[in-house]
This record gives sequence, structure tokens and C-alpha cells, in this order.
Amino acid sequence: MNAPTTILIVSSLVALAMAAALFIVAHTYPKTIRGVTEWALAALAIALSLPLFVGRGVIPDLFSIVGANLLVLAAFLMMNIGIRKFAGVRSEISPALLTLFILTYVVLFLLFTYVRPSIAMRIAVSGAFTLVVILDLFVLVLRALPRTTGRRLLVLSLAILIGARIVRLGSLALGFAQPAGVFDASLSQFAYIALPSIMIPLGTISLVMLASEKLREELEFSSRYDDLTHCLNKKSAMEELRRETARASRSGNTLAIMLVDLDNFKIINDTRGHLEGDKVLADFSRQAKTFLRETDWLARFGGDEFMVILPDTDIEQASRVAVRFHEAGRAGRPVAWSVSIGISEWRDQGDSLDALLTRADQALYASKARGRNQTQCR
Repeated sequence: MNAPTTILIVSSLVALAMAAALFIVAHTYPKTIRGVTEWALAALAIALSLPLFVGRGVIPDLFSIVGANLLVLAAFLMMNIGIRKFAGVRSEISPALLTLFILTYVVLFLLFTYVRPSIAMRIAVSGAFTLVVILDLFVLVLRALPRTTGRRLLVLSLAILIGARIVRLGSLALGFAQPAGVFDASLSQFAYIALPSIMIPLGTISLVMLASEKLREELEFSSRYDDLTHCLNKKSAMEELRRETARASRSGNTLAIMLVDLDNFKIINDTRGHLEGDKVLADFSRQAKTFLRETDWLARFGGDEFMVILPDTDIEQASRVAVRFHEAGRAGRPVAWSVSIGISEWRDQGDSLDALLTRADQALYASKARGRNQTQCR
């Protein structure tokens, strides 16, 4: 067994192990992390293609040449699909155009295998077609994925694959290092065959890192935010409020808070059902975020009670924000809703968090006692 054959067999076993690892990740990670199954299928396609290359001259060319190279192209296409699912980006290429792309690839391999046999042309076709897919994947990763360690490692992996194909295609075009066969003794062919043994683990590590980073992000989000409304939960809201009161105490800046209660929310749940009630809560949150500033905080305090933290805002400015809440409720979907609001502001360094919350709660109680759908300040 020569060195290139050994390298391809080892690379195939590595790819098989990487595929198994990715399938485990796909099975154990939350379903919200999409695309991992496609990554696993891509690694599996590479693992299956390499033994077919090794079988050149032993098994029919339809499998060892056409089938093996088709699996390589399929692997990069599956990787592309997986990244798009992971990033939530839809493909701009129509299924008909993609089918034509694959069929053209197969026809060219059949041509340069059976009609006009040429190892150089087969390498050129494989390099050019996979280069198109990898370049598209490279641009997609740069545009759609956050700048994390996993993304940087994936960019490096793709850059190496792109560089290797450009060099390979360039050398073929210029007549350098023309291969006599898949396993010829040239340095360039040996390097090209050895590339998968490096890139398969590197690429898989980058993909596992991407999935792990997204899992950590989702866990951090779920520990800090309410699942339904995507507002801060009560614990996180209190942490932010402590920071803001401490800042207001140090700097002397203004600070206001609003306690907001959806009026007669129990009636909505009882008459229209809890699913419709959830839609009302989500609509309230969505509309509120359209007129709150980036520096403001919206938190879900309880079932239908919310708190708004308004840094650098006095009680009069907060009252104007309250008007926006009342206006938004009249256009609510799926049904119109109304709110009772209690507002309080940070008074001075002698004020306290408990006193601030107590005043807001008293103001909210007064709004409800006076007929709801109004704002009171304390």
C-alpha cells in the first residue's frame, strides 16, 4: 500500500469519526440549532468518497471516478445548506439552477472518463465546481455568522480550501505538474491528496465550536429573557435596575420606572383562550419595543405585569412614554388591549430601590382603582 492510498484511507476513517461526532451533536443539541445534521452528512459523504478513490482500477470507473467526485461535490453542497440553516439565511439559487449545476458536473465527468479520458480535465472540473460552492460558502460565512472563534476557524479552513484549488487550477492551466494519475508521485498531487487529512478535523472542530457557541448564547438568553415576549425576566430586570439606581445615585442623572399591567387580562384568557392571551402579551412587547430607546429596558415581571426602566428620564418624560403605550393598545393585535401604568422616579441619593418600587406599585394600584386604562405618578 503506497503513501497516498494510506493517507486517503486514514482520512476516510477520520471523516467517519467526525461525521459520527456531528450526528451526536445534532441529536443532543436543541432543535433550534439547525444545520448540524447537514454538516454530519457532508462529513459522511467525504468519508464514503475517499475509499472509492482508493478503489480506482479495482471497481468500475463509474463509482471510483464519477461517483467519488460527485460525493465530494455533494459534501460541499450539504455544508452550504447546513450553514444557511444554521444562520437562518435562505438560498437565492433556484432548485432548477442547482440541478443544472449538478447535472453539468456529472456530464463533464462522464465525458472526461469515457469519451475523452483525461485526468487533468477531471481534476480541473472538480476543482472549478467545488471552488464555486466553497466561494459561495466563504462569502456566506463572512456575512451571516457572528465573529466568534468558531467562525474564524471555519473562515481559515475555507480559505485554505480555496487557496489549494486556485493553485491547483492555475498549475493545470499553465501546464505545471500535470498529473499522470490520481496516485502519481508528484509533490503537488501528494499535497492535494493529503489535504483532507488536515482539513476534515479542522473543519469539523470549527463546526462543533459554532454549534457550542450558539448553544451557550441560547442558554444565556433563556436565563436572562422571557421566552414568550423576549423581554428581560424579573431577576435580570432587578439586576439592571440596581445598576441604574447606583449610576443615578453617583451621577445625579434622572431615572424613572413604569409598572405596566394589562387590563382585564384574565378575561382575555377565559374568553379567547390562553394562546390568544399569549399573542396579546407578545403584541404588547413587540409594540413597546418600537418606541422605547435602546438604553431602555422592558421586563416581564409576572403573568401580565411588566416593568419599564427609563434611564436619564424624569417623571414628565416618562408620562409621555406612557401615552404611547395607551395609543399602541388601541391598535393591538389580535385584539385591542389597554394598560394601567404606575410611574415613579429616582429622587436623590437618599432614595432606595425598595422605595422606588413601592411608589411605582402604589401609583399602579391607583390607576386600577380609578378605572384602569390610565397612568398615575408617585
